[in-house]
Amino acid sequence: MPALEKDLRQAVLGLPAARKDKLLLQLLSSQPVLQDQLKFELLEGEEGLELRREALAAQIQTVAQGFYYNATDLLICLRTLCPPLSYHAKITNDVYGEINLLLQLLQEVLTHQKEMLQVLTGGTEALGLFLAKRAEEMLQKLNKLHEDLHVEFADAVNEVLPKLHASAAGYAARKQGVPVQWK
Repeated sequence: MPALEKDLRQAVLGLPAARKDKLLLQLLSSQPVLQDQLKFELLEGEEGLELRREALAAQIQTVAQGFYYNATDLLICLRTLCPPLSYHAKITNDVYGEINLLLQLLQEVLTHQKEMLQVLTGGTEALGLFLAKRAEEMLQKLNKLHEDLHVEFADAVNEVLPKLHASAAGYAARKQGVPVQWK
């Protein structure tokens, strides 16, 4: 997004408060993402963050514990979880929560759908690639966090990664460069 020219910026700042408020509301009406960010920041706060995390965790748990006829059905349902997770991170800037939710997704799927991931076939290959990419994404975000927070995730991550490599997703995980052990 281009920055405002210096003279235009000064002119806008010099406008009367009522006019600035009107312009702000006009701009917000065409920006739904910005509206949601402001709604979260101004109205919801920390309580809203926890509620959003819990709602996403419940969605993950429901999808991961469901019954699926094949790996493709499971993959389709798992893919529906990605946009809400990304949107949550975009609105709240909650990197910690996003990592936690991605970790939960991997844990739940590898625990409740392990029979679906026993043998590498054409159907499970795509599911394995999806899981490997989520693991890689989680590790990238985790490495960007402050080192003091790594301790909170270390046990859970080191529990999930070997399970991932032992499943049909192991081939894709090795191909993506996901380690078997983290730190």
